[in-house]
Amino acid sequence: MRALWSQWKADLLRTIRDRRFFFLTLGMPIAFYFIFINEIGTKVAIDGTYWSEYFMVSMAAFGVVGSSVNTLSVRLATERKSGWVRFLRTTPLSSVGYALAKVFTQLTLSLLIILVVFIVAGFSQHVTMPLVRWIEVFLWLWIGSLPFAALGVLIGMAGNAAQVLGTLVYLVLSMLGGLWTPIQALPKVMQEIAKWTPTYRLAKPAWELLAGQSIQWMSVLILLIYAVLFVALAAIIERKIDIKTEG
Repeated sequence: MRALWSQWKADLLRTIRDRRFFFLTLGMPIAFYFIFINEIGTKVAIDGTYWSEYFMVSMAAFGVVGSSVNTLSVRLATERKSGWVRFLRTTPLSSVGYALAKVFTQLTLSLLIILVVFIVAGFSQHVTMPLVRWIEVFLWLWIGSLPFAALGVLIGMAGNAAQVLGTLVYLVLSMLGGLWTPIQALPKVMQEIAKWTPTYRLAKPAWELLAGQSIQWMSVLILLIYAVLFVALAAIIERKIDIKTEG
């Protein structure tokens, strides 16, 4: 447990000191928020809420996905390439502990990203909601970010291709999942595809909560399936890497 705690703290400090983290996962969502809010307007009605609230959720989800799929995956790939992962195997920290430390770090960063986007929206655009609703939306986005942490770990195993692959997955999932523009504005075929993406299923329950609706169980189920799939694939690939290394 002590080794896990130490790894978590070290990972968190390294990420916070990384300029890439602030630019990609904090700077971009906030910049996009201001751009699209000013272009469309704060009081445009959409899905039972206002655009300023709706797009706040979109950009919080966008930041969480970017941090998990892009930043985390690149850091993992870099650590593998440098031999850091092999070194950790000589320490009391197990492979499972190493993976857990990464997931815990990502959950902490996701919490920070959501909080910052919410604060910016609240103060700059005067987004107001009952306290209970703020908490509900916040907790859903935070807990729902778990599958993306698992996806980041999976992409990080791609080695040198992790940065390109992570960026591609990040952008495609964000676009298809309706984080940049509501899926209603997409062609019919893309709308049907969007409904099966993890990004859409992360944001949709938060949009429903904004409108005073209940979370649909389908979104929860789809995210759970993605989480299990990503974890299983990561475990299989990790096992093959271990066998290859031992051989």
